[in-house]
Amino acid sequence: MVKLFTAPETAAQLQIELDTLYRYARSGDLRGVKVGKVWRFTADDIRDFISARGHHPPTEDHAPRLLQDALRNAAKESGDQTKFICGTERLSYAEIDRYSDGLANRLVARHVRSGDRIILGLPNSAAFVIACFAIWKARAVVVALDPAMRSTNLQHILERAEPTALIAEPSFVERVQEMPGVLRFFRVFFLKDPSAALPETAQIAVESLQTAIAGDLETGALPAGARPDDLATITFTSGSTGVPKGVMHTHESTLACASFTLNFLELSKTDVMVVPLPLHHILAFRRFLTCFLAQSTALIAPDIFVALSQFPVLRPTGLVLVPAACNMIIDTFASFFRHNGNSLRYVEIGSEPMSPERLSALQAILPNTQIHLTYGLTEGRVGYLKRGPRGVFNRLAGSNDGLQVQVVDGQGQPVAPGETGEILLRGSGLLKGYLGDSQEALTSIRNNGFRTGDMGMMEANGDIQLMGRMDDILKVGGHKINPREVEAVLQRHPNVAEAVLVGLADPRKIMEVKLHAFVVPRKDAVPTAAELVAHCRLHLEPYKVPASIQFRASFPKTTLGKIQRHLVTQEAQGAAVEEGDPSQGPNNPVGA
Repeated sequence: MVKLFTAPETAAQLQIELDTLYRYARSGDLRGVKVGKVWRFTADDIRDFISARGHHPPTEDHAPRLLQDALRNAAKESGDQTKFICGTERLSYAEIDRYSDGLANRLVARHVRSGDRIILGLPNSAAFVIACFAIWKARAVVVALDPAMRSTNLQHILERAEPTALIAEPSFVERVQEMPGVLRFFRVFFLKDPSAALPETAQIAVESLQTAIAGDLETGALPAGARPDDLATITFTSGSTGVPKGVMHTHESTLACASFTLNFLELSKTDVMVVPLPLHHILAFRRFLTCFLAQSTALIAPDIFVALSQFPVLRPTGLVLVPAACNMIIDTFASFFRHNGNSLRYVEIGSEPMSPERLSALQAILPNTQIHLTYGLTEGRVGYLKRGPRGVFNRLAGSNDGLQVQVVDGQGQPVAPGETGEILLRGSGLLKGYLGDSQEALTSIRNNGFRTGDMGMMEANGDIQLMGRMDDILKVGGHKINPREVEAVLQRHPNVAEAVLVGLADPRKIMEVKLHAFVVPRKDAVPTAAELVAHCRLHLEPYKVPASIQFRASFPKTTLGKIQRHLVTQEAQGAAVEEGDPSQGPNNPVGA
């Protein structure tokens, strides 16, 4: 099979700008083939171009092997250009490189060693990004946390991570001090306000984060010998259980994830990517690293509201969203985006599925913008989705070139077309393992791949259809039911905003489990259980129709607006569903 090179890979081989490569390809000077919306080139295409133009690129490989290399490359290439924007902060990559050197030196001076885990508890800011690169330059590991996370989860994470240093705001330190026993792990705090009072028994050094970043203190040589397989990040994710577990990624796997996104979106130095999400979240974290790798401009904002003010000035070419922000654009900011969104080349949507109707509404607002739905996990960046039947984005489209995606049975063997199984990942961009894993478990991921817990079906044409989470599947009367299918049908009703389907014990003992749907109505809508059941009966097999429906004002969600399904299920299982008149309106429990 002929190997096809992506546009960024080809530009790197020819040592030309990506924009220049696209110009050559569109003019026909560089022969290539367009697969969908992306360019691909063969080795013969590249050789013919070199021969025809007498172009001989250097043979040295400049691809970064460490995250700090990506920053240094970007700093060297972009010079004093403003490339990072966050609120009133405007920095070049060269400034971020210099400031991170200063903080890295202070980390080393405070005896931070290779492999030490450093807690990062900062909001979106230049300091967050500077701290990440400083930690990597010191050969330590970034553990970025949500400053507002629940105290029980925070204490669990600190006890698991056993960190040696903390980079945060004083309010974060105040919370840490309230947790018995965790202060013993720390040797130093770098704080925006170093006057924070600590117990005398803590024996923790406290330094000013601003002074350390400025590099005004005594410095020395940074540690050498870093390797691509060194641990770079530990990201704590609750998964479906609600108990945080630490996902470990190396420099190599983190760069592979960023490289895939860069290649798929064909990013270049001229792109301006807007990331209106908290940087501690994996979606935003990977995108800001992609900007450094592509040497694009990154506009970081805490939410979509703050980001809007920059659109008329910066004319961004890319926007990263979660469904909650998409809904805000559709319902509140449609007019703004019709007038100010025409510079957008693409929109990426991650974290949660979206209904075809809402995606069509977004596309109508941005008719000339490519809309991409991502598929990935904290454990690995997989790919993007394309439309399947009924317009649902549930087919795997572009996937990481170095990643093998399979659908396997319980014994790890590939399933036949038309059969369902678990999605298995092998190759680049995968986690090294979970914090605390045995060596045997780490070796198993490396040799046998990672079982995602996602259910998929291999279709006859080779496409993989996503079918939801394995542990979400409900068994009712001998039938297996995917909650996402029922929820999607409910959400197609014009009066329904959100829905979650759970399985509850049947109080009548006729079935072991009965289906119960929680529904959040659209604003000012007053649906009844009877009309929603009738709607389901039109579109679903009888055994998939909910036996009861309960209305509520909202669902518990993460900071990114992702429904915490495990909390909804726990709440439902812990309280009996009150049976009532099917004609009752929203916020009243009803049976149907």
